[in-house]
Amino acid sequence: MIRPATEADTPALLALTAGTGFFKPLEIEALAGVLAEFHEENRDLGHRAFVWEEAGHVRGYVYHAPEEMTDQTWCVWWIAVANDQQGRGLGARLLAFAEDDIRSQGGRLIVVETADTPLYEPTRRFYLKRGYTAATTVPHYFADDDGLVIFTKRAGG
Repeated sequence: MIRPATEADTPALLALTAGTGFFKPLEIEALAGVLAEFHEENRDLGHRAFVWEEAGHVRGYVYHAPEEMTDQTWCVWWIAVANDQQGRGLGARLLAFAEDDIRSQGGRLIVVETADTPLYEPTRRFYLKRGYTAATTVPHYFADDDGLVIFTKRAGG
């Protein structure tokens, strides 16, 4: 079931994210800060965080928020599924849930950022398969030979 994230979920979300093998330690630290800020104040500013839970275990999550200084543009900042749960369609269901939630909040455009390295090829295919367009790339964004790919999708489909 998908439910709102709670502060008590934070350790599980950090462990799940680290366990995927996709995120660097610096990114896990950033996620810890994002979740702390979410529970302290950003939830009140419209940020949204949801977890997929089964049998008392967090299997995945999605974090999305409206982008400041835009007309209803939203960003999906984090989405992850536990390594041993990948391939079950949970990521697709979490993304569809986030898209529906964004639409219910009046969202107009959805933006997702990811890396251009070979490790992230499945991630890029994931978004393309779900109707996202690779809008632009920024070479060497994260580091040398680690560029940024920005995907977009109209919230209406």
